[in-house]
Amino acid sequence: MSDQIDLLLERYRSHRELQNYSPTTIYKQRAALNLFLRFLAETNQDDLTGLTTSTLHDFQRWHFYQPTNRGTARGIAYQNRVLTAVKGLFKFLHEENLIARDPAASLEYAREPQTLPRNILTPREARKIIEAPDIHSVLGYRDRTILEVLYATGIRKNELMNLTVADVNLEEELLRINGGKGAKDRVVPLTAIAASFLESYLNAIRPNLLHFRLTTTRLFLSQRGLPIARNTLGQLVTKYARIAGIKKNVTCHLWRHSCATHLLQNKANLRHVQEILGHRSLATTERYLHLTITELKAAHMKCHPRERDHRRETAS
Repeated sequence: MSDQIDLLLERYRSHRELQNYSPTTIYKQRAALNLFLRFLAETNQDDLTGLTTSTLHDFQRWHFYQPTNRGTARGIAYQNRVLTAVKGLFKFLHEENLIARDPAASLEYAREPQTLPRNILTPREARKIIEAPDIHSVLGYRDRTILEVLYATGIRKNELMNLTVADVNLEEELLRINGGKGAKDRVVPLTAIAASFLESYLNAIRPNLLHFRLTTTRLFLSQRGLPIARNTLGQLVTKYARIAGIKKNVTCHLWRHSCATHLLQNKANLRHVQEILGHRSLATTERYLHLTITELKAAHMKCHPRERDHRRETAS
């Protein structure tokens, strides 16, 4: 990488910091730009200010055919995230008068398939998993509390890991989620059951986990008194699904999907669900409006003329 490119990227990183982007977002943007730098190196180009729209189209084609580390094709969503980083860089260079025109302005995003969340838990399955931990043990009680919070709030895994004791408002049964996706804070309601488990966890369980030699404000702790790790969360969710006999691929994000779907199935307002999940766009929340196959079959049986004919024939 040339000194010029290194300098421009550093200026862009500082600009993002001043715009109050989170360190995680800045890190991911730089990782995306590293792919762009790889393309420039392979095509012997070391001057960002001289690139054309045609060159950036070449990059899009190059990126499309680049396999992942596992040898699989890159997803459309990831390709678009990389393009967002590239477009952001050139927009910055143009606004800083470092280039006369923005060659990335006219680049179009790939059309993303509107996929529905898969393997939504039924309320009965959710209840079986939640009740699987042994609440007579310290870790079991902690795990039950985590599962209650996941289902009650639809919280993301990283958001749950970053919760602090001060984020819990037991009096009003509310949970404050700080620094969510897009650096957005929000306050979400807890279920009465989740609030009850959190109260007992804070009063009796967490002090047992918090070793006296350690001090942390994080809400959920490991057996050693440290903030709970990302892989631990994933493992415990999978573990209790297995114990409950649920064959679906249960992840923390599946709890988020299930929370949203169950709220909407019970006639929750779409805007309210958007606020609970912390979605920037209502369109993101709208994908949870899909009908379950059970509802679809019931409507089909009730309304299709041939189903009515069948009912008349069997009744006669």
